[in-house]
Amino acid sequence: MRRLASFPVAVLGAYVVLTVGLFANTWAHPRGRWIGYDFDPILFIWYLRWMPFALAHGHNPLVSDYLNFPDGIHLMWNTSILLPAFVLTPVTVLLGVVVAYNVLSTLAVALSAWCAFFALRRYVRAPAAAVGGLLYGFSSFMLVQAANHPHLTIAVFPPLALLLLDEILVRQRRSPAAVGLLLGVVAALQLLTGEEILATTVLVAAIAVVVLALLHRDAVRARAPYAARALGAAALVGCVLGAYPLARQTFGPQHVFARESPVQVRGTYVLDVLELVVPSPRQELTFGAADRVAAKFKGQSEIGGYVGLPLLVLALVVVVLYRRDRLVQFVAAVAAIVVLLALGPRPNVAGHSLPLPLPWVVPQRLPLLQSILPARLALLLFLLLAILVALFVDRTRLRTPAVVAILAVAFAPLLPSLPFPSSASASPPFFTHGARPFTPGSVALVVPIASVSGGTTRPMLWQAKSGLRFRMPEGVVIAPSTASPELELVHDRLTALGRGERAPALPSGTRCTLARRGIDWVVVGPMSAGRATTIAYLERVFGRAPARAGGVAYWSVGRGGRGCT
Repeated sequence: MRRLASFPVAVLGAYVVLTVGLFANTWAHPRGRWIGYDFDPILFIWYLRWMPFALAHGHNPLVSDYLNFPDGIHLMWNTSILLPAFVLTPVTVLLGVVVAYNVLSTLAVALSAWCAFFALRRYVRAPAAAVGGLLYGFSSFMLVQAANHPHLTIAVFPPLALLLLDEILVRQRRSPAAVGLLLGVVAALQLLTGEEILATTVLVAAIAVVVLALLHRDAVRARAPYAARALGAAALVGCVLGAYPLARQTFGPQHVFARESPVQVRGTYVLDVLELVVPSPRQELTFGAADRVAAKFKGQSEIGGYVGLPLLVLALVVVVLYRRDRLVQFVAAVAAIVVLLALGPRPNVAGHSLPLPLPWVVPQRLPLLQSILPARLALLLFLLLAILVALFVDRTRLRTPAVVAILAVAFAPLLPSLPFPSSASASPPFFTHGARPFTPGSVALVVPIASVSGGTTRPMLWQAKSGLRFRMPEGVVIAPSTASPELELVHDRLTALGRGERAPALPSGTRCTLARRGIDWVVVGPMSAGRATTIAYLERVFGRAPARAGGVAYWSVGRGGRGCT
């Protein structure tokens, strides 16, 4: 009994050690570096810092005007990982927000693999389940997203949903109310972690229910009452627990639900047909010709659907060998549908879109599904592949060395390019020392402008490092905006200067425009280009030299004054 209990702990420990090893270049300096690239991770660092700040100052954690001031943002429209941020609040407060981000990124991968291990134990013995968990947690999808998007690597919900739906639809041994209650709670927790994984899992689960019913038509009538009670309980609990955040997101201030177009551009972030077997520079085992093909794939930040030819062949061999097994039939059918959906509204081959409508043309027009990125369905594909691989390990009659060799060949192409991306968190001392000249809650326009067009989120990092001492009228956010044309002009001019470009002079009343918008300070921090030009430009706007401290230059805008009405 003790041995059985210790094996899952050992598996979790192995997953954690492997994850720390992959991110070793960051964990060598956990306060000074974070896991991944330099743009999107800062968004999540900001979200991690916002939660303890909001709790300590009595703010609603769901909304904030510390970005996009004065309109603010609704955090659930911005992948804000509310639940993980709450859980990690002690780490954020005691060790700093960068350490908290590294803990989040590391545990997200390890715990996702571990949850898959537990789900797969329903079908195979523990060692085989550990192999399947390894494939799911360390798939190319997970490791590509680990460099940018922790809200996608906290992927514990799909395997937990698989586990619970297996009980609801197939085994039916426990109280339907209890199982439904648990599923509803887990879904509500996922709502506060990442809505896209919740939506994609529900979509694939609905498809899976249909496939299961078709494969077991003779059992549908007998099992339907139990399933209806359990799923009804899950829907009720999930809706009750998620009612407030969903209502605020859909109907409250800062909502963007009413937009006619989706948040993301349709047909961009899709799985390319060749992506399944062609490696990219994100893999360690790649080559020049493959990289040139991969460079043509659409949505470069989302090319995480690489399965690799060896793993694909192994999965097909399992399907052929065990083709009479209902579980294998079910997994193969759902996996084929998931691949078809992940291709998006039209198939793309090496970046070339073919004029052939695919099933995704339907969900992309539905309000609750239109902003899902089809390429991210690859997460569910790897969970299904993990089942097939686990079945192979569990059922094969090959000797252990042969099995290990086959797995090594199948898994090796998924190895990420090493060392894993890591970014320095260095910030100007002005901010790390708390931006003391600023009154708490005052508003500062920080240059370079934090925006997609400006190509930087660094000011959001500096704001977080200051302990959210000040608000900003900027930020890389999804939110409605009522910014005046005059202020947008200021942003455009300063963004151009931050890129090292020349910009026409601003109107003479720019300082008054800033004051009317509630901006108290303008700050110029470190910039990759154009810093001296930007400071000289603002000196003309304000008619004076800036104050300088801790690596920044700043001006007080002031309220009113001569020439302002």
